[in-house]
Amino acid sequence: MFKKTGFIVILSIFSLNLFAESKIVKYVKGNISDKTAAVREASGSEADFLCEQALDFVLLNKDLLGNDRELDALAVAAALSISNDYISSLSEKQKLVLMNKLSDLFAKFTNSGTVQSTIISKVVAQHNQLPYSDFTAMLNSYVYKTPINQIDSSVAKSIFSSLEVIGNSESFTILYSLWNNPKYNNYSKSIESALASLVPLSMNEIIKVVQTGKIDQISLLFKLIKNNTNIPKNYCCEIAENVLSESILLMDDSSKITDSLTGIQIESMKILSENNWTRASTVALAYFEFSKTLYSLNYLKEAEMKSIISSLCNISPLNAVTPLTMYLEELNSKKEQNETVSNEIVLSVINTLGAIGDKSAFDSLLAVTYLTYPESILSAARGALAGLRW
Repeated sequence: MFKKTGFIVILSIFSLNLFAESKIVKYVKGNISDKTAAVREASGSEADFLCEQALDFVLLNKDLLGNDRELDALAVAAALSISNDYISSLSEKQKLVLMNKLSDLFAKFTNSGTVQSTIISKVVAQHNQLPYSDFTAMLNSYVYKTPINQIDSSVAKSIFSSLEVIGNSESFTILYSLWNNPKYNNYSKSIESALASLVPLSMNEIIKVVQTGKIDQISLLFKLIKNNTNIPKNYCCEIAENVLSESILLMDDSSKITDSLTGIQIESMKILSENNWTRASTVALAYFEFSKTLYSLNYLKEAEMKSIISSLCNISPLNAVTPLTMYLEELNSKKEQNETVSNEIVLSVINTLGAIGDKSAFDSLLAVTYLTYPESILSAARGALAGLRW
């Protein structure tokens, strides 16, 4: 009985080995279509072996065969057959060799969008295991140097999507230059998504854009920040702080004070306020001083000035008390002299001081109650006084 069972086991193993060997034989003896079928049908260690053979065969014969659909099919089959387990079994040097082969495939098969897209998908899927930095550099160069109308649309989308995962700071710079290019309108969402993902890797590049002082470029940055909630808040705040600082310098030239400039300044303050970014206290207070002049010259609307004042409670809760009390005293003085004063601005200053609650605001708040302000303002001043911390 034991001998019979042993014979069956041996026969089964022999049959499996023969079956496995037949795939390799089929690959070696067959034409390109047969090779493709063998690669697709193989499994386990056999698949790994044929995958390597197919990659080498395709790379060796591409220049000779040129644009050949059967060769394209073999290239796709070879790339798809690269398994997780196979990559895991490779040494770091072997992984680099494999990655170089995939890069060569992408570079050689410019005529086949299917092959190129398959290579990109495979690299992205295995990016945690493969050394992809050179591949990323190749994609950066490819999309930068190749006119978009010469790139298959599916490949272009694959590249932009892949850079969202495997891109670097150079990718950000290149994509940013393409983002507002009308030629790339069909890909704007893919590019924008990639840019948002690359922000944490590209702060130096972003700050350089800000420091150029070009309002159109800075406005694009804010479009990117506002449209993408996935960008970490600390990066948004760091960008907003730098934008606000740089924009203050631009205001030395009155010819540069435009709706676009004041718009990004207000957006900056809003971002900083929403995230309680107290690190920007000094910059925010400097802008507040400028904003008073901008408001008096009608560069800012009343609602915009109110938002700037109220934001100081979150950005500079302690350092803002003195500038705000001084502003309130200035407004009170105008009220005493029967000059026109915006009740909404006065109310905003009072409410902000009340929210901060520092006792040094006592005198200026008390002075409000002795003036002929509307009851809403007098009530707000009394409420703010009652809430001061002593």
